[in-house]
Amino acid sequence: MPFVPNKSFPTLSVVLCVNRSNPWLGKAIASVLCQDDADFEFLIAANACTDTLWEELHALTAGDPRVRLYRTSIGQLAFNLNFLAAQSSAEYLVRMDADDMCEPHRIRSLRKSLADNSFDVLGSAAYLIDEHDQVIGRMDLPSTSDEITRSLPTRTAFCHPTVAIRREFLISMRGYLGGFVSEDTDLWLRARRAGATLGNLQEPLLRYRVHESQSIASRQGYAEVAAHWLRELLIAPNVFTFKGFFVALSKALLVPWLPRIRRYQGRQNISVDRTSGSEG
Repeated sequence: MPFVPNKSFPTLSVVLCVNRSNPWLGKAIASVLCQDDADFEFLIAANACTDTLWEELHALTAGDPRVRLYRTSIGQLAFNLNFLAAQSSAEYLVRMDADDMCEPHRIRSLRKSLADNSFDVLGSAAYLIDEHDQVIGRMDLPSTSDEITRSLPTRTAFCHPTVAIRREFLISMRGYLGGFVSEDTDLWLRARRAGATLGNLQEPLLRYRVHESQSIASRQGYAEVAAHWLRELLIAPNVFTFKGFFVALSKALLVPWLPRIRRYQGRQNISVDRTSGSEG
């Protein structure tokens, strides 16, 4: 059954990219399919995956008419997110990663906020969970466009798997462009320069999983982020862009000595510095 958009409210496509199986894939997909607002399409790109994963995805989504599965040969998150954006028939693209879990009301809360306000990018706070689904903290983020812009040089402005992005805005930005593991930071910097309307809901709508095998706090990620900030500095030399470049470069140089992800366990109000999605 094809997706039939609801013309009265913003229509939504949940987009998920995955290139390998993990112990939480079934829970991630089930948390989308079990939303209390069921009016969305669910697009999944299996990128450079094995036949076993492809069969697993079919089994996990069998019989649900909202799901459309695609298989690509290019194992890069940015390419596959752009591919799914091109397949979407909705007004907004809702990001999802293959190791996280949606709150049951995520779609309903996003739809209400997007209907009441005009956003190009809308994210949310997130609970942090461990390998056993236990909450170990919370990621709170700046809420308004001005607060998000001011925070960009020094901290995480969006938790990428929480965001809903207006599809036409993403297309106008030429989609995701930069980096093997930092495509989100590149997009936020270009969105700021374009004067995008940005926001974060203070309600946690996602359970963001912290585990050892994800792409987080990597030297490659910080190096890519420093390169994005260098571009911004060269385009518009000022204190703001210099600060962003200096902070990112410092992290790239210091990351071999930074504590690993387990420093976050057991703490509250944690700001995880994630440089990428984990499924690219």
